[in-house]
Amino acid sequence: MGAIELAMLLVAASYGAYRLIRAQAETRRYLEDRAEAPLELAHLSPTLAQVARETRTLRVALESTIRGVRAALSLDPTRTADEIEALDAALMGATRDVGEWLAMLDGLPASELAALVELGVSQEGIRAALVAEHGSFERGRLRVAGRPTLDLRIEEIRRELGADRGGAGAGAVADLSVRWR
Repeated sequence: MGAIELAMLLVAASYGAYRLIRAQAETRRYLEDRAEAPLELAHLSPTLAQVARETRTLRVALESTIRGVRAALSLDPTRTADEIEALDAALMGATRDVGEWLAMLDGLPASELAALVELGVSQEGIRAALVAEHGSFERGRLRVAGRPTLDLRIEEIRRELGADRGGAGAGAVADLSVRWR
């Protein structure tokens, strides 16, 4: 192996190590900032306990997608095709996850749905947000004239799911363990 090939290999390995260290640091900061109390579900019906678990899981998944969108919005000349594909996969996954969550609520028995409505839970804001995205989150719509960037639009859905622990809407689902005592 010649000196040039060895130098190229060293540069590529160094770059890969740099990207790995940067990703690990971002993940560590994210996990340190996002500590949540465990859900208390014993007092809920099995169906509503499942709704609460799925809602928290969706919120966490959307946080990851938001981080990916924010990274895509930044100018990064070192972005690779793999990172772009990963963003597309994350957006497709987020679309699927939100759709499945909506379908889960649509499929609830009438009594469980009535209990959620009593708490002020409504999936209509989240459904409207997905419709406004033409049914899916896509890299091609990171920036849309007259609307916030995609990370902020997904952040609003995450808030509706209870990320801020306040207000009515679907966010009450995440707070079932607190509200139903």
